Amino acid sequence: MVNISIIMPLYNAEIYLKETLISVLKQTYQKFELICINDASTDNTIKILYQFQNTDNRIRIIENKERMGAAISRNIGIYAAEGKYITFLDGDDIFDEIMLESAYKEAEKNDVDVVMYDYKHVLSDCIYEKKIMYRSELFIEKYCKIPFSITDFEPIEYMYWSTSPCNKLYKKSFILSNKLEFQTLSSSNDVYFVSMALLLAPKIIMLEDRRVMLYARDHDTLTRISYDRDPMCTYLAMKKVWEELAKRELCERLGDYYYCALFYYLRLAILKSKSIEKAKYFYSFLQKNGIDDIDRIYGEKHNDKIIEKLINNFKQLDFESNWYDIENILNYYLYKNGEKIFSIFQSYMNQNKQIAIWGVGENGKSLLRFLYIHNLKNVEVIDIDKNKQGNLVDGFVIRNPEDILQKIHVVIASSYDIYREIVVECTNLAIDVFTIGEIVGMA
Repeated sequence: MVNISIIMPLYNAEIYLKETLISVLKQTYQKFELICINDASTDNTIKILYQFQNTDNRIRIIENKERMGAAISRNIGIYAAEGKYITFLDGDDIFDEIMLESAYKEAEKNDVDVVMYDYKHVLSDCIYEKKIMYRSELFIEKYCKIPFSITDFEPIEYMYWSTSPCNKLYKKSFILSNKLEFQTLSSSNDVYFVSMALLLAPKIIMLEDRRVMLYARDHDTLTRISYDRDPMCTYLAMKKVWEELAKRELCERLGDYYYCALFYYLRLAILKSKSIEKAKYFYSFLQKNGIDDIDRIYGEKHNDKIIEKLINNFKQLDFESNWYDIENILNYYLYKNGEKIFSIFQSYMNQNKQIAIWGVGENGKSLLRFLYIHNLKNVEVIDIDKNKQGNLVDGFVIRNPEDILQKIHVVIASSYDIYREIVVECTNLAIDVFTIGEIVGMA
């Protein structure tokens, strides 16, 4: 009996394919089929597949006579699938051994359309190191306890979920009834499929288990097909999403969610481009034509003035200004809750409590920029990275925690990821520890 169909498109995947297949066959849940679509590989991919199939008949092999790409190969897998649920896996990534069991139990327990779980990009040398993702209590309460639909929350929360198809288990009947397929593009061919699935699903849930369930090999290597992405593909994918929402008369209900995703996906497309020439060309397209096309096609189907301003920045600001580099999701919350954040920091300062910001990653820099703009400069900045210590960020000197913690009363972690290490460091000190997410209401 097959309950889960795992769909794996493969093109010249021989380097890591055996590891990937073993990670599937070692699953604690065994009622699955593995559909391998060999996309006209020219290496030993097909040979390896038949070797494994000879020892396990749950492996089904489909051979494309000519190369068709990952999108069409996944679509072939969807229609060939016999399981109640489907999931996807690339030929160089691995599942945690309890992934299928955990996702299947959650899907059956709550009768959901999509189950999501944590994944992490790692270097090949680290792919077997077990990881745990920190999740706030607010996150668990909102997304892991009972099923939800995207419209149960604010549009910015839609951005918490990745467009990777591989860290999700989908009810096949939901995918088929909504006629969802992968879009044929040279890159970003999963954006349409995943975006539509999340926007349309009546019932979604996130696994409460904090263990990483999928380990994806780092895409920043030349061997990955996705290494040199064309940012224009992101635009084409998002255009298709809107056209489909319009066909289904869902623009009114989902316009704000779409518009929010549009900005952040366009931003990410620029940042992830390995070619400065491609990034510049794409930015020029947005500035001269793309944003006007968006306004002309999409009209006034959105209500978020912050996102509207950010999208208009593509037209009004130059590529070389790098303004898009700082506009992460935390920045959105800083814009929206600026007065509240200012009053919290001011209150601590009025009590003569010394505040420290811990972590100068992307979020940390955004927070320091906010503090600088609002003239909240009586703040210390901490980072354990010795290469950062002594540097200046918006006028703040980055310090070693060992040199300064004794005089700190309040530590604000710049991300949930580093919160646990901060708590350990501050255990024996009379220091209150928060995350910036708690302060701004970001789960």
